[in-house]
Amino acid sequence: MNSLAYHLSIALVLSILSCHSSAGVKSSQTPATLPAAPPVTTIPILMAEQKGDRDQALPLTKNVLQLFNYIEQTGKLKLDVRRYPWRRVLHNATNGEGLVFGIYKTPERLQIYIFSEPVYSDKIWLVYRCEDSFTFNSVADLKGKTIGIVQGSSAGDEFDSQVNQLFKAEYNTSSLAGRFSKLYQKRMDAFLLYEPRTNIKQIQSEFNQIYAYDLEEYKKKKSDVFCIATKPVSVIDAYFAISPKADQSWLEKINKAIAHARKNGELEKIFAK
Repeated sequence: MNSLAYHLSIALVLSILSCHSSAGVKSSQTPATLPAAPPVTTIPILMAEQKGDRDQALPLTKNVLQLFNYIEQTGKLKLDVRRYPWRRVLHNATNGEGLVFGIYKTPERLQIYIFSEPVYSDKIWLVYRCEDSFTFNSVADLKGKTIGIVQGSSAGDEFDSQVNQLFKAEYNTSSLAGRFSKLYQKRMDAFLLYEPRTNIKQIQSEFNQIYAYDLEEYKKKKSDVFCIATKPVSVIDAYFAISPKADQSWLEKINKAIAHARKNGELEKIFAK
């Protein structure tokens, strides 16, 4: 090897070693840190519990699940659903634990809570025994009857004003199974059912399949034991509501999501059936 070739070989080796050394330095460097995602706001939502025929907690309805999922996705929120007996819901909400969902406005509640935009219109139906002659066109038709009511609930000003005046109240728990049992035992003439859907035949069929399935009368006749009056007692807007003691930004975020859902028609779709 001549002198020129020797020096060129040495230069080539040094160049290769330099490249490998530089690459090694770059690969050992710490990658750039990505900005942290903003924290997700968690909002406590207080709701009335519903109990089934074995005293088990019934799941949220399809409509409510769809609404909550939409609010979470649109508002980048996490809803922490907490279910209690209705009186405890109101007590805890008054003390600032979270937002009540599915509450109606009354003069008394307007003094205690701040309400959201209306979310949906709830229909309040009367459930009675199909064998009975039961007609409902107005509150006056309830004269002398015993009506099942969940204590602390409302069915509109006209109905509320006649409790234990025009008709007698049979106060019930949040257990739907308990209410159907009382009705079947004739401990009351009818009870209030809160249901946003309007397809009465479908609702009636569903409840008979659940709460009359083990009754001999239902097994033999293969016909409904429990009926729903075709006219609701009232139609009332339902809201989220919050105590002034709680974080008011929760209500602002919920209102923003509701407004978005109403504007694009999603709210109407969720509660269409």
